[in-house]
Amino acid sequence: MNKLLKIGELAKMSGLTIRTLHYYDEVGLLKPTQMTTSGHRQYNMECVTTLYRIAAMKDLGFNLDEIKNLMMTENIDISELIEIQLLKVQAEIAKSQQLYGKLLKLKQRLKLTEKFSINEFKALVPFINYSADKYFTREQFDKLRGNIGGDSPKLEKVLANWLFFITKLNYCYNNKLPNTDSIALECIDYWRNIENEIIGQDENLKESILLFHNDIDNFHLRYGLTDELYKYLNELIK
Repeated sequence: MNKLLKIGELAKMSGLTIRTLHYYDEVGLLKPTQMTTSGHRQYNMECVTTLYRIAAMKDLGFNLDEIKNLMMTENIDISELIEIQLLKVQAEIAKSQQLYGKLLKLKQRLKLTEKFSINEFKALVPFINYSADKYFTREQFDKLRGNIGGDSPKLEKVLANWLFFITKLNYCYNNKLPNTDSIALECIDYWRNIENEIIGQDENLKESILLFHNDIDNFHLRYGLTDELYKYLNELIK
């Protein structure tokens, strides 16, 4: 009988988080081989192979919905898929160049004023769109775009203080401050306001944002919230 892996073992083997594997199960992308009587997921080696196939298709630029559909298809025209992806990559390169220019201008502006304009933040939203489908469904992205692009005075105030938040979070991270510290508490309160205004109680959207932060290829879209800071912030919130 093949050895069954616990979800923690599979996570360690694949480099993914347990929460990501939970999400793959929820959306039907990777189901566990069986559930124990106590409700724990177990996976066989075929699941490991499937996970590597998912990773390979993600590397080719397919989003999770596309990967799910491809895995359900028996006969796949590889040359046609490659052609489609080449066209998508060409479009992404053009969008990346536009985004790069926008970010350079914003960087120079921040050096001069040290202020982050809410309108400048909103202006970047269309350029983020080009890679959003790797992490979010169209419905989720439209929700994010609508929330960020809205006219909520509270949201405008929250986003205007983003750079102050990143600065404070960096300070807390570098000094290894606990979640009882007053500055750390300010960071926690700020992040919860961000979640309430932009994400709300949408657990699937929160999971998609986690996948976004697990991807090393989108660092230019995080606006200072690095992997280390994001992990540290989550530790503070726990």
